[in-house]
Amino acid sequence: MGAGDVIPHDLKQSLVDALYFDKIDDRVTHLTPAAGSTCRWFLSKEEYTTWRDSAKQPDHSGFLWIKGNPGTGKSTLMKMLFEEARKSSVGDPSEIVLSFFFLARGTLKERSTSGLYRSLLHKLFKTSEDLWAGLDLMTADAARGILVNGWHEEALQQTFEHVIRNLGTRSLTIFVDALDECEDDQAKELVDFFEALCDLAQEENIHLLICFSSRHYPHIEIRKGISVTLEDEAGHEEDLKYYVKSKLRLRRSKAAESLQSEILEQSAGTFLWVVLVIDILNSEYPGKRIDKMRERLKEIPQKLADLFELIITRDGENPVLLQLCLQWILFATRPLKPQELYFAVHFGLDKGFSGFWDPQDVDLDEIKTFVRHSSKGLAEVTRNKAAEVQFIHESVRDFLRGRYDAQWFESASGSFEGHGHRVLRDCCLAQLLDISEDQVVALRTTYREHITSQFPFLEYSLNVLRHADSAQQHGVEQRNFLDEFPLVQWIILNNVLEKFSIRRYHESDETASLLYILAERNLAGLIRAYQWKESGFVPVGRNRYRAPIIAALATNGDEAVQALLETEARRQPPDSQLHELCKRYSKKKATPPKLGRDFTYGMSRSVASYIAELGNDILRSFTLPLFLNPRRESIIHLLVQKGAEVNSEDQHGRTPLSYAAERGYSHIVDSLLQRGAQVDLRDNDGRSALSWAAQRRDITREAGTVRPSTEAVVNLLLQWGAQVDSRDKNGRTPLSYAAETGRPHIVDL
Repeated sequence: MGAGDVIPHDLKQSLVDALYFDKIDDRVTHLTPAAGSTCRWFLSKEEYTTWRDSAKQPDHSGFLWIKGNPGTGKSTLMKMLFEEARKSSVGDPSEIVLSFFFLARGTLKERSTSGLYRSLLHKLFKTSEDLWAGLDLMTADAARGILVNGWHEEALQQTFEHVIRNLGTRSLTIFVDALDECEDDQAKELVDFFEALCDLAQEENIHLLICFSSRHYPHIEIRKGISVTLEDEAGHEEDLKYYVKSKLRLRRSKAAESLQSEILEQSAGTFLWVVLVIDILNSEYPGKRIDKMRERLKEIPQKLADLFELIITRDGENPVLLQLCLQWILFATRPLKPQELYFAVHFGLDKGFSGFWDPQDVDLDEIKTFVRHSSKGLAEVTRNKAAEVQFIHESVRDFLRGRYDAQWFESASGSFEGHGHRVLRDCCLAQLLDISEDQVVALRTTYREHITSQFPFLEYSLNVLRHADSAQQHGVEQRNFLDEFPLVQWIILNNVLEKFSIRRYHESDETASLLYILAERNLAGLIRAYQWKESGFVPVGRNRYRAPIIAALATNGDEAVQALLETEARRQPPDSQLHELCKRYSKKKATPPKLGRDFTYGMSRSVASYIAELGNDILRSFTLPLFLNPRRESIIHLLVQKGAEVNSEDQHGRTPLSYAAERGYSHIVDSLLQRGAQVDLRDNDGRSALSWAAQRRDITREAGTVRPSTEAVVNLLLQWGAQVDSRDKNGRTPLSYAAETGRPHIVDL
């Protein structure tokens, strides 16, 4: 991006709107507030007040980093600090306070630095419209490109830096929680970027403060800053004491105080450990028997992971129910509503289960109790409007993955994750098959909201293909599943629940294409898993994008594009140049063109014409051999004109010119030569295009066909300087091949 003319206001508004994403603030709103007066000690801590003091900014460059072990309460503390800072800034436009809370189990935007930049920029622009001047560094064309292809990391960083420069006398404080919950490389790059911003702020005399929280990893050194280790702080210990005293159901006594001290000593400063242990003691000993509680406490392990192990194995009750529940929370494509989880788990326990929900049989409160019971207290329903099921802490997810991955490695093929997605796939399939033809007829005339309330798991069950794809990519074979997949039933139910009519599929057996659906949904694992009879480059049915390759390009399905290229290459002979082009496409990590969901397929145009116009060079080169046919002459011209590699070679060293010459396609030969095809390139056997053309016998003209012309091809090659006396590895010349075929007019040429 470079500085250009000021872009119009409506275009800026569109750029700001494009920064927003669903769940932009979900993590911080999900967090339970600090209990009572806990965490408030940090507000008067010397390190915190020093960090807030603008006069001391040169000493620490504006950085404060709070570190702690898993479960020590870092996120709760960060929520309190953010809310207190925001309260103090209310009514003062010179103070801006923002936050971003990473969430490893969330969407890509919730766990990535691009999501952080988008969230912070969106809030900054909503805070004050004069900061929109930060968008003036880009041209109008660059802005429109972002609206088509989305905000990319470089544009986000440059815009963020430009906005910081425009803060003027305003101060900006940013709280970033759970830095360890994004990728390590991204975390390091983010710290480097914020360090550079803080340096810039000091040069420009801008008050910029950054507060990170994370576990003790990733290990990242900062040049200057203040660091606090939470579990070492006296205030943190006081918070633990307050929590134990207020939550442990015991009368005040010396024995109770002694037990409280033992709990604190055993906790090693881990807040989550204390919460779980007090829950165990309160639930197992409601009669307040201190001696029994003390005995039980001695049996509880000190390590958090060992405590999780104890919780899931302590009574041996319903292990299948427990594992199903945990697998669903681990591997669902999005957080589930409690009623979705309830029906998902029951379909896993009983494939004949009915997906119809009658709240008189089981109400929502009972379902929430089921969530807690079936997860043995390791999951909860969030207390906000979304009301979704999640683990009580991210460390539960870490523990479960480590535990089951280790067990699976010792006992089965594939992986625990692959097996988990297969289980979820089967639950989804059971729900789809539970819907009868009569119910489908009724559902077609029912409002979508009524359907999802009557069948809470039905909409999610349409993710059956996504779980099958994940299972395939984690080593669990899906060919049999694809053979038996009820495609038309899936299409009908998808159409019933799809809000936008343009995204619905045609339902007849004749036009239904599983390959098209997999391409549109970027399910590359399933595309690779199957031996497809159809080509991904041929239009099928009357669906929105007609051909699978166009569907993948229109929906930014980079992985699906690569898989379709590989699948198409498998349909060709082993010596086809498509195999090599596939490898080059993968190695270059070529980014396919982004057509955008609004792309419209013109019924009068071909797939190849769109690839010629909108594809990248490798994609055009891949398409060229597929359409090497005189009927496709105009497409060949377009592909070559737009940049297809005319000298690309297959395993035998043969080029498109070599094949076109052999087949007598004179107009295509002419087009290739005009666009830079080298006339005398030799293949692995030393043969040139002229050699192959001289060997050809012209075929008889057929009604309605274009007659290949060897004479015209040879004439063209000679005009472009083809060597008539060049010898191949067998010592033969083009002349000898022409003589062998009995073609005196070719010999004369």
